Amino acid sequence: MPVIVASEEAHPFLPSLASGAAIDQGRALHQDIRPLQIAILNLMADKITTERQLAAWLGSTPLQVNLTFVATDGYVRAVRNGHKSRNTPAEHIVKFYNPLSEIRDDKFDGLIVTGVNALQPRVSDEAFWPEVQEILDWSASHVFSSLYLCWGAKAALKHFHDVESVKGERKTCGLFHHRVLEDSTGLLFGFPDEFSAPVSRWKNPDKQAIAKRPGLEVVAVSEETGPNILVESEPFGEAGRRFPRRAYVLNHPEYETDSLRNEYLRDRAVDPATPLPLHYFPGDDPTKPPINRWRHTAQLYANWVKLVYEATPYDRARIPKLDPA
Repeated sequence: MPVIVASEEAHPFLPSLASGAAIDQGRALHQDIRPLQIAILNLMADKITTERQLAAWLGSTPLQVNLTFVATDGYVRAVRNGHKSRNTPAEHIVKFYNPLSEIRDDKFDGLIVTGVNALQPRVSDEAFWPEVQEILDWSASHVFSSLYLCWGAKAALKHFHDVESVKGERKTCGLFHHRVLEDSTGLLFGFPDEFSAPVSRWKNPDKQAIAKRPGLEVVAVSEETGPNILVESEPFGEAGRRFPRRAYVLNHPEYETDSLRNEYLRDRAVDPATPLPLHYFPGDDPTKPPINRWRHTAQLYANWVKLVYEATPYDRARIPKLDPA
């Protein structure tokens, strides 16, 4: 929560009102506070693990967050008609997930679109691509800020910016070194200048295409894997502050210690030649338990919640339609 500044004069040591870490006394006494409404389009096969990982960090601030889990209409319809998932019990889907058609008229402060183990050469080759496009189009008029993760980020980059991501010969998987370039919105507030974060993906977005899109700010980059956190920002409030209209996160700050190990074992069961995740197992020995050196990077989710809370209208009906990127 922000520091309350009681004086109109700039304090020499406290955060300034322009920083987002302070609020003037008058506004603090008259704040309207309500829970944030965040929808999560969860495309992952193991939905329960993803729910746990995201909810743990979205709930790590004093702010109240109400989560609505969403799936494509086709998927929910199939489950309700008897389709059995190998990774998530059908009863869980029926009980906790909403198809887009049932929430279409609602507005949300935030939307998260997750990754998915999609193996087609391009994101637009996936059978569910038209339904994902429908949800992305819907978000432009019904969501204040969107956070796209892994495949979700590549899908949104393709949809909004025509940035293509093509499947490589090998999966990019491991714990990779990153450095912060720019951060106009404060999405990475509290991060060190350099940090490690898990990356696990078959497709990598076109770096040259990203460089030609002036609306995309590359926030963090890895020399080995390229741009991994990008932001489209919009101004709000006074003093030139900005919020992340859309954030594209191609790494996995939310991953638990064993997440990459579990993916590696799953992939190796299908292809015994699957290489080890890079820079992950101590001494590249898969019999040794990995050490979590990235847990602090999941602060990104709490930072996003705080930024959305500061910028979103109190009346969700006033959430504006976002102009095309």
